[in-house]
Amino acid sequence: MRLCPRSLWLFLKSLNTMSPFFVAIFLFGLCLANAINFTSVYEWDQLDFVWPSNKNGSIGQLEQYFNSSEVYFRYMAVFEERLFLSLDINLGIPATLVWLPTSDTSTAPPKLAPFPSWDLHKYHICDSIQWAKGMQVDTEGRLWVIDEGDSACPSKLWIFDLANNDTTERVHQFPETLVSHYYKKRFLSELVLDKTPDDYLAYFADYQSEYLIVYSLKTNKSGPIKTPGVKWQSLAVSPLNREARQLWYIIRRSDAKELYSVSVSELKKAGESAVVKLIGAWPGMPYKMVIDSANVLYAGVFNKNYLSKWNISEPFLEQRFHEVATLRAEWPFSLALDANDTLWVMERNESGVNNKHRLLNAAVGARSYLFNQSTALPTL
Repeated sequence: MRLCPRSLWLFLKSLNTMSPFFVAIFLFGLCLANAINFTSVYEWDQLDFVWPSNKNGSIGQLEQYFNSSEVYFRYMAVFEERLFLSLDINLGIPATLVWLPTSDTSTAPPKLAPFPSWDLHKYHICDSIQWAKGMQVDTEGRLWVIDEGDSACPSKLWIFDLANNDTTERVHQFPETLVSHYYKKRFLSELVLDKTPDDYLAYFADYQSEYLIVYSLKTNKSGPIKTPGVKWQSLAVSPLNREARQLWYIIRRSDAKELYSVSVSELKKAGESAVVKLIGAWPGMPYKMVIDSANVLYAGVFNKNYLSKWNISEPFLEQRFHEVATLRAEWPFSLALDANDTLWVMERNESGVNNKHRLLNAAVGARSYLFNQSTALPTL
């Protein structure tokens, strides 16, 4: 039995007239309908890096001071047989942009490999990556990565051509008038892409600023879309197969739970006059949202041991679909969609003596929002 949100609401109103046994059976069936069957790909009790066999002085020192308990995964992207992850810039972390194979024949879980190489991860050297954050893979096989920089280096956007030996296609440094070169006055986080007939636009969130940052690949220029009184946090873009495409976001505030949307076309034409619409409220503050090509939005929420979803084609109704009873972490899940109808999730558990991680995937029948829907799906 499938219930649309309004029908579900009316049905729930009638539950108080039913027997407790029937109510329990109904709710159990509803939970099963919302579940997604994940497969465990890898599990780690302790993470490590792929250290080069010929270590020079700096690499040897990095290995000596490496602290696996300081590995905090944040953002994730997938391309073909590789999964890319960004890490917090904590003491003892030698590289903040790493990759893992999506499948491995060995019995031991794989180690983290710096991307694209150790040469691009040098502390306080501004032509290398200092602090990787939000990332996306476009339909042409390019990896887009925000580099927050550090106290010595300003923020940048890196674009790598994964289909051409991971070459660096472009490095765009944001002008100081847009993103402060003083590191305490900026905090870049999220990145989403908008594919147009002749360009790619990237939207960024800066926690410190009351505007959205937009970058054009065609012109290699970045600029602000002003939103007075609004600081942006989590971002997501509706898929290409929707006529009136929307940018979904959470306001940057300590207790923010409300989900808003704004027309992408209005953002392109006039930032300050764009109409903002309140959609609904999550049970907590989402730190990451992704939308698939079948209009399903997936969200991870701070300090919650579950993932949520919602079909953006229907009235707002948050549904939990993956819950781990013993899971404890501020940022418990990293998630990404690939081009092969698969949802990938990195799970972090701080409830034991050691921090444990688990990589999961599930076939969801839909691809990343940048792709057109390839198969006909039943509505969730």
